[in-house]
Amino acid sequence: MGGFMKGVMITAALAAPIFLATPSQAEQGGRVVPVPKRALYPGDVITEDMLSSKQLSESENAGSFVTEASGLIGKTSRRTLLPGLPIPKVAIREPVVVRQGKAVSLVYESGTVRITGVAMALQSGSVGETISARNPDSGVVIHGVVAADGSVRVN
Repeated sequence: MGGFMKGVMITAALAAPIFLATPSQAEQGGRVVPVPKRALYPGDVITEDMLSSKQLSESENAGSFVTEASGLIGKTSRRTLLPGLPIPKVAIREPVVVRQGKAVSLVYESGTVRITGVAMALQSGSVGETISARNPDSGVVIHGVVAADGSVRVN
């Protein structure tokens, strides 16, 4: 047991310098990134007043975080974003315009022919995403791309 504890102490002693940044490291000129002022929850639409800024240390990889506040405004969070922490690029998305379980308008267009129908969305989606919807009468599952008007365009 003594050997186990000794190993743990050595590991902890070696790990501490990696995770703890000194004030001088933070002041050496990392990139300034937007951070939430308060916790943001999945589906929250991000506004300018929800954000502040933080300077990253040079050891932090700014490439995996959103670096401009303008890239966040009007987007929604995919997961909980904690105050004061940089926002990963994968943690935001365009606002959802089609909600799972809700009726959605299907549109098929080819030349001068336009066919519309109604289906039940099987998943939520943002503009440009491909989602599935089920025809309530036949049960057939249809795939299409979400349009800005909230309809689903079918090929």
